[in-house]
Amino acid sequence: MQRLKQKYPWLFAFIRNRFRTGDFFGLPFTILFTLTVINLSMLSEIAENVVNSQKVKNLDIQVSGAFFNLRTPFISLVLYYFTQLGSVYGVTIITLLMSILLLWKQRLYQLLALLISVLGSGISMHFSKLYFHRERPLNLAYYTTESSFSFPSGHSTSAMALVGVLCYIALLEIRSKRIRAFVFITGICYILLIGFSRIYLGVHFLTDVAAGFLLGFLWVLLAIGLMEYSALKQFKLSRS
Repeated sequence: MQRLKQKYPWLFAFIRNRFRTGDFFGLPFTILFTLTVINLSMLSEIAENVVNSQKVKNLDIQVSGAFFNLRTPFISLVLYYFTQLGSVYGVTIITLLMSILLLWKQRLYQLLALLISVLGSGISMHFSKLYFHRERPLNLAYYTTESSFSFPSGHSTSAMALVGVLCYIALLEIRSKRIRAFVFITGICYILLIGFSRIYLGVHFLTDVAAGFLLGFLWVLLAIGLMEYSALKQFKLSRS
């Protein structure tokens, strides 16, 4: 490091600044940027394989067929009603309720982050469906009311974008470690179960759900970045 500092002082300063903890464009930005690059790489890989890889297409069909063979009327009915929480109506209701709560508590940056994540993920998901134009596995579907295209899964995208931000807000606002852990685990289970229900009910392929999670998480990262930037800015103002 001393040799690097002497020979390339600008590079040493750049690397050192990327690990500063008191500045958003230090360590927080470095972590968020790294996660975003990894996420985009994985999402791009899935999208490319969905279009070009017959092996991935066959894997999707095999997974959907396996879940179809395991399907029971009772579990299908339970998951059918549960998956409605990830629908446009379910996400809208939850978002409105949480927006009212955040507005009442005057958490304006958290409210803005929540709306950016939910609305941004919804818009990007809509145009992604139109771009990839992938048909649903209709021959395996438990119900056939879905009219949009399959890739990526809208329910999975919305669940990640909504609950991911809410989990992060809960980690910031709740003091009790046990309650924080309970809320976080419950949120993760909700997201995973929404994705599982889409495959189990035969309305999405495995890669649809995986891409939906990754797309939703991109907006969660953006929302977290906004909240962290505002928090550090307010902290600096309070000390000045």
